[in-house]
Amino acid sequence: MSSNDITNGYIYDLDEGLLHSLKLLSFDITTFETVESKNESTISPKVTPKTIDYYKSDLHRYNLKRAQRNLPPINEEEFENILETQSIESLSGSEEESDDNLEDETDNNQQELKVDSLIKNLEKMEIKENESYKSHLNTRSPFLLFASSMITNESAIGVYKITFNEDNINDPLNTLQNSQRINNAKSAIFMIGGGHFAGAIISHERKPNSTKASKLDRVNLIESKTFHRYTTRRKQGGAQSASDKTRGKAISTGSSIRRYNEKALMEEVRELLSRWAQLLNECEAIYIRANGPTNKKVLIGYENSPLRADDKRIHKIPFSTQRASLSEVKRSWVELTHLKVVEIPKVVVASENETKQKEIGEKTERSKEDKRSNDISNEIMPHFKKQKAPKFLKWVSDNSIDVNTFQINSDESLNNTPTFLHYASSHGLSHMIHVLLVNLKASPLVKNYAGRYPAEVGTPASKKAFQIARFNLGEEFCDWEEAKVGIPKSKEQFEEEDRIIEDAARAEKKNLLRSQIDAKTTTNTAQSQMNLDRNFAGLSDDQKTKIMREQRARAAEARMKQKCIT
Repeated sequence: MSSNDITNGYIYDLDEGLLHSLKLLSFDITTFETVESKNESTISPKVTPKTIDYYKSDLHRYNLKRAQRNLPPINEEEFENILETQSIESLSGSEEESDDNLEDETDNNQQELKVDSLIKNLEKMEIKENESYKSHLNTRSPFLLFASSMITNESAIGVYKITFNEDNINDPLNTLQNSQRINNAKSAIFMIGGGHFAGAIISHERKPNSTKASKLDRVNLIESKTFHRYTTRRKQGGAQSASDKTRGKAISTGSSIRRYNEKALMEEVRELLSRWAQLLNECEAIYIRANGPTNKKVLIGYENSPLRADDKRIHKIPFSTQRASLSEVKRSWVELTHLKVVEIPKVVVASENETKQKEIGEKTERSKEDKRSNDISNEIMPHFKKQKAPKFLKWVSDNSIDVNTFQINSDESLNNTPTFLHYASSHGLSHMIHVLLVNLKASPLVKNYAGRYPAEVGTPASKKAFQIARFNLGEEFCDWEEAKVGIPKSKEQFEEEDRIIEDAARAEKKNLLRSQIDAKTTTNTAQSQMNLDRNFAGLSDDQKTKIMREQRARAAEARMKQKCIT
């Protein structure tokens, strides 16, 4: 049987010969490498752990305890699932905490309690000191792996872990054998994001085969539905509700339409789930892809929802998907339910002596790396401070610099500005902020040793540069709110605001000057009138008229002389 024949294998309808050739593979705790699929037509799972701040996280603390107990580490998604679906009592086995006490805790305190309970639970486990712990779950791969006489010894047959529930994942081979051709078995898939929704109830029994039928053509949809609503801001990107939270509620016609459509889409989806409630109750598994917590709340955990947050049948789709559509639902079902041919992960076993040598080597390498960082940091900083972007970009390229992790060699950088983005922000280097974010895609979510993001240590000019970068890069680039970056604005918007402020200041100055001139004129007129009154004191009306006539005549004579001269 060829690899193509195996990848055509449908887990609910496997060839008898292939099924009986499967042998479950187990691995010890030193096997941590991710398994990649050899089948190019499949959707490769993205397993990219975040290294930034990982060593300060609860996940790292928990994995350290697991390592002490000879247990494999878990990834961020598995850790979040444990915290979301388990209560503190179920994690720790303790009955000392009451429900009233838990209700008084904040969300952060509850998470800390859960993490502490997880760790205490590990500390209660008793594992013999030299015992080798092996399990078919001891890999970071999304697959359970099986050996077979139908493939080479270097390869294995993979089945997605999430197609098994927690009750039968401990005996997956028996589960596969028992799940063949079961009548009326069904599962569900839901996708929502960007104003698009697609959902389907899918029978495990495929449509009859034909010579031209592809895997997609054989997906047997019991029910299916799609909704499409205009909820996304076309040019800037992002949902209207997200924009309202960050910028305040806009009053444009487009924003009103998008708000209405978001609400309408939520109502349509929930009404559909209500109509499918009986079918959902019969489903063996429910797979969900929801972009962001807002979309997730449309599907799960609302009042009278048929899908509860603690439903163990609910799984996140473990690979990247495209826009929600019926074809994408069918493609995801095909990916989830067909066998994969993968490489067997390598087992790394190191002796105690090798481990010590490795540690010494790592320390030496770190020392060399620190010296190298100091040298090349001193080389580029004069150009960086003068905002000579071309030289800086060439230097980054020539030295293969990761601007997110490279440490600047500077006394002040020890606490406040360890990265280029922190330094540029702190010193008001607006152009370099633009170069780092837009050209080099630097992350604004790297903290300094005081736990502050680059935008937090910035000058007013720096903060404007971050807002312009947010406008140019879009909301999908990172979590700008967490990075403490203000609302997105274009360079033109800031220039227009500056022009309005300058015009207002100029007008205010002009009004003040005019007021001063008017006040001086009024004062001079009043003074002249007072002097005139003093000069005319004691004179009769005829005498006053005569004197004023003579004054006007002298003034007219003076004007005539001046005119003749010119």
